[in-house]
Amino acid sequence: MLSVLCTGGIKKMKANILKTLRTTATQFNRVYDGLWEDEADMQRGEFLERFPVKSLPFLTLKSYAIGQNKGQTFCHWAEPGTDKWARITGATATKFGIYFGHEGKRPELRFHYTKKFAGDLPLRGMEFKVFPIVRKELLSLVEQGRARDFESVDANRLSQMLKAKVLSLYFDDLYLPICSKDILMELAVELDIDSESPSEVQHELLRMKQQLSIFRRWSNLKFTDFLLRQVLGGVTSVVLPQPKAPPRKPKVPNLDFEPNFEELSKKAREKGEKSERFAFEREKARLRSRGLESLIPKIIDRTKKPRYGYDFDSFSDIGEPRHIEVKTFTGSSFFLSANELRTAQSGEHGLRYFFYLVTYGRDGEPDGCLVYRAADVLGWCALMPQNFMVKAPKGFEKLVQRDVKKTADERVQR
Repeated sequence: MLSVLCTGGIKKMKANILKTLRTTATQFNRVYDGLWEDEADMQRGEFLERFPVKSLPFLTLKSYAIGQNKGQTFCHWAEPGTDKWARITGATATKFGIYFGHEGKRPELRFHYTKKFAGDLPLRGMEFKVFPIVRKELLSLVEQGRARDFESVDANRLSQMLKAKVLSLYFDDLYLPICSKDILMELAVELDIDSESPSEVQHELLRMKQQLSIFRRWSNLKFTDFLLRQVLGGVTSVVLPQPKAPPRKPKVPNLDFEPNFEELSKKAREKGEKSERFAFEREKARLRSRGLESLIPKIIDRTKKPRYGYDFDSFSDIGEPRHIEVKTFTGSSFFLSANELRTAQSGEHGLRYFFYLVTYGRDGEPDGCLVYRAADVLGWCALMPQNFMVKAPKGFEKLVQRDVKKTADERVQR
């Protein structure tokens, strides 16, 4: 058990506790792979682009409530849209104050809202009167969180999970992305943080990271992972096993099918360009979330210059280049050219070469961007040859003609 002596912040730490922290942090460093943080930063960066603080007073019911507007709402991006930044799934949609959807097993779709926001209003048909109350609480939360008015944050009528998530998204320099009150209180006990306020504990945990040199250079996401795994003994979100789908029947190829190669090539090119545009926007969002927005104009587009062997020159950090190859990821496979493979495996580019695998939803539009080091992908996955270049030796034509004549003469002799 770790123990940190905190009263209104870190005042002192016993030598043996600091030694334990250092040892544990060193062990954690050896096994931690923070590449997943890229996707989390992409999500947060897009959230900030879509819903900057200055836009919140102008939120409408349509742009706020989850369950409608095709996933373009504030609540969608505050929950599943940024699930890699911090997960707040599990509770019902009532945590948003107002939402659009079913009520229990009833098939009717409509807006629902909670009594604490409705007050004396009827619990049906008054969504346009209730929403301004919800929006006012959201605006108050942002101001209370910015001012570190923890008492007011805790009294805010929005749910604890939503409050903690929103504060971590907008103020990553003030609040750690841990949203569960139970986990925050458990960490407070474990690390001897003298507070019963969830928002204050969320803030004090980040202050701990900022004040201890062993954690100062860590990202918020890495420190959060460390606390959940090392301090709380591997507490992670529970993923229920999914039922196995029945095996698919093998497809029998239609050998007489005549594909329109020109049309197929056109569609593949258009989809590839759409994937590149999507990945480029996600890369800008990642840099924005990392506080590297000044590097966005310095990203170089190489998509029209295949000799480079990748699509974009970007940055992992200041002074640290990142070479990005974008691929449309369908059916658990994608194609690499020989030049892309050589570049990904080269000593000059290999360690800085990344695959951005763009996935698509049922609507045929990009819905995600998976980030992997090329070295990892090439180590995990099989390379299946699909095309071969047949390179003829010098004098090939004469050699073939001579062999054909020789074969014909032998047949005559027989």
